[in-house]
Amino acid sequence: MRVGILLFDGVEELDVVGVYEVLAKAKQLHPQLDLSVRTLARKETITAALGMKMLAHDVRADFGDLDLLVVPGGPGRKEVVQDPGLLDELLAFGTEKPIASVCTGAVILKEAGLLAGRRVTTHHNARDELRDVATVVEDRVVEDDLVTTAGGVSASIDLGLHLLKKYFDGELADEVAARIEYDRRGPA
Repeated sequence: MRVGILLFDGVEELDVVGVYEVLAKAKQLHPQLDLSVRTLARKETITAALGMKMLAHDVRADFGDLDLLVVPGGPGRKEVVQDPGLLDELLAFGTEKPIASVCTGAVILKEAGLLAGRRVTTHHNARDELRDVATVVEDRVVEDDLVTTAGGVSASIDLGLHLLKKYFDGELADEVAARIEYDRRGPA
């Protein structure tokens, strides 16, 4: 399974790093696992929401070779949703393959046209931004067909554990949660 995590200027650090940590830890614990996780962006160096500098593993604009794409949130989402080419890429990907968001990444998925009529979650301060197209719930992680959304910031870890359970097994998710000393909030 090839997982990509989208980076952009103004991305929330933990939205990226939480899910990355969980998935990469699973691969570290079990090198034979059919899993790779990489960050990707349209440029190499990203300045995140709180000033952290991030280097993308891959600089590119297409996602076709991925099996799953994770779209984090953050204040930079306001610029992301102004990029029609990127929104078209997200829509094309998310109608054919699994796509996930963390926090206000759900707003990006909405603007790409992927949330209409779905059950979703996001950061509590952004829930109203989604209510016109989706049923917004307060769960940590919500899966609706090919779209999975996770709540605010720290739910990035819950999303990673959810993905491990879904695509591999619950024992692996439990092992990683124990290794990173994470007490889950809600079902994973």
